[in-house]
Amino acid sequence: MRIRGINLSQLTLAVALIAALCWNLAYGAELRGVDVRSGATGTRAELKLDARAEYSVISLANPDRLVVDLPGTRLRTTAMPAGAGTIKSVRSGQPVAGTTRIVFDLSSSVKAMPPRLEDSPDGPRLVIEWPGDGAADPIARIAASTASTPAAGTAPAAAPAADPALASNDATSRLISSMGPQQGPAPSAPVAATAQAPVTQLPPAPIPTPPPAVQREIAPAPQVPMPAAVGPGMRPLVVAIDPGHGGRDPGAIGPAGTHEKNVVLAISRELARQINATPGMRAHLVRDNDSYIELPQRAARARRAKADMFVSIHADAAHNRAAYGSSVYTLSTRGASSQQARWLADRENSADLVGGVSLSQDTLSNVLLEMAQSGHMRASQDAATHVLSGLRNVGKTHKANVEYANFSVLRNADMPAMLVETGFISNAEEEQRLLDPAHQRRLASAVLNGINTYFTAQPPPGTLYAARAAAGADAGVAAGGSP
Repeated sequence: MRIRGINLSQLTLAVALIAALCWNLAYGAELRGVDVRSGATGTRAELKLDARAEYSVISLANPDRLVVDLPGTRLRTTAMPAGAGTIKSVRSGQPVAGTTRIVFDLSSSVKAMPPRLEDSPDGPRLVIEWPGDGAADPIARIAASTASTPAAGTAPAAAPAADPALASNDATSRLISSMGPQQGPAPSAPVAATAQAPVTQLPPAPIPTPPPAVQREIAPAPQVPMPAAVGPGMRPLVVAIDPGHGGRDPGAIGPAGTHEKNVVLAISRELARQINATPGMRAHLVRDNDSYIELPQRAARARRAKADMFVSIHADAAHNRAAYGSSVYTLSTRGASSQQARWLADRENSADLVGGVSLSQDTLSNVLLEMAQSGHMRASQDAATHVLSGLRNVGKTHKANVEYANFSVLRNADMPAMLVETGFISNAEEEQRLLDPAHQRRLASAVLNGINTYFTAQPPPGTLYAARAAAGADAGVAAGGSP
């Protein structure tokens, strides 16, 4: 049947298309805006919707772009935000009727994490993240700065290293090695000073030889040089840093909406930067992006990195919003030091329940774990005491002593291990301090000072710390004479 040149099937199709369009206009989602920001954890883009919507993502190269299509979603405004981090610019378009397209032009071929829809008080948000931006990564910054700006007085390398990563590490070592007074006085400086002074300027004296005391001042016993960098046969002392939570597990959330997972990753990256700038030490970040890792796997990753110490970084929370101060915890398989410690351990251990992982273990596994831990608990307590002492220099600590409880993340660590609560994110003032990069640097420095003090007193064999201890013992013997 035809109606003025249009057959019935064509008319039916047209009506269906018009009906679908009307349905989309009446019931489809609306893209209210796009937000882009960059920080220490990477670049984050949020597409703000008024209702959950379908979406598809396409990665394109030459040039690098990420395309997001939202069928059945209309765009409220064509105004797009400026670029940040790895995003150079943002564009919008409509490839077909009823579909909104957002294009992110990228500065490099950084692979985005899988997009996810998150609920918020203002409506759902489609979140896309690019982890580990080079410009925002403090570890990459120090490697780049030391490679391009060698310290004054440092001899240039004879030939460039074949591996660019090794070249950056060498540059960092040269920079730190040139800061001799920070690691201890150079052994030759006092000898040179005492070998000059009064001897050449005194007039001839009738006494043929100076008194014995002057002799000892002029010609001190030979000193053993103190190693300043890792030498042949030495290994770096590895500290595994575990930023708590991550991915679908945000951890505690502050009054201003700050997620614990983001704060502790920024602090952990700063601690890793400072450790990598310390001769003889190397940091291993258990996670360096917004991803979730099961609690038993965190210590397993530290073991695979052959870590000498495991430090889990967190930000505390309490029902009492006035609570503040940092704390340090170690493992106990036989109870907790306080109700707060027991409550905190229960909260941290529930992270795997958020991630969908069962924490159940059989009796044999628990016995074996307890036996493995018994040899490290005293060392963990000693190391944690030094770290807590360092944190006192940053601000008031929540407790005067190291506390302990049955933390799952520490239960599988076969090395000295501790959990550091850097402050109460539930306290509005402390939440803002934890977001301050300067405060993050002070926290990281305090933790590093404690770690350094512990390993100086108890250096693992084969490390620069052990070589320094041996050199110090030799210098003591040389200064005191042969036994």
